[in-house]
Amino acid sequence: MGVLRGFAQKLAWRPSRFRRARAMPGDWPYANSALGLGINEGAATMCTTAPEPSDSITYPLGLDIGELADGYHLIVRNICLTGDNLAVDWAFVPVPAEETELWPEIRYGADVSPRGWNQWRADFDVFERPVPKARQAWFDFFRPYYEWYVHFDRHGQPDDDYLRNRVARLTLDLKTGAAQVVR
Repeated sequence: MGVLRGFAQKLAWRPSRFRRARAMPGDWPYANSALGLGINEGAATMCTTAPEPSDSITYPLGLDIGELADGYHLIVRNICLTGDNLAVDWAFVPVPAEETELWPEIRYGADVSPRGWNQWRADFDVFERPVPKARQAWFDFFRPYYEWYVHFDRHGQPDDDYLRNRVARLTLDLKTGAAQVVR
């Protein structure tokens, strides 16, 4: 019996200790900044509709960016600013078949960018919201599977291959909502 008691005392998990659930932040599920790293509490299948933050803005665009894949044009329907995020709502025309996996490569930036801001590549269409001082945001669109993030010189400027493979640049005025596409 003494062996089992000694083993039980060395266990990392103790049945008598438990972790208390924390309250979810007010802007959950869109931001979890108040939660620590690791697995956070909540049911995996929970579906909720969060209210739109009061500072959310939607810019309706309906712009044809160009042909990103053979026979498929990318249309940017709108760009939304909600909470801490910027989301690009896009669609391919014509609609690709279900087995066809088309996903545009998008690089996003703003005219005012603090050091270290937006220095990651998103695998989806939600990016970090530009800082309040920003007047313009821009999006560079590439064909699917083009690795734009490896085509920069030592000063952080796009190289010739980046510029040659960019299909279009969409510039959005964050104050007026005016947008311009340059191919």
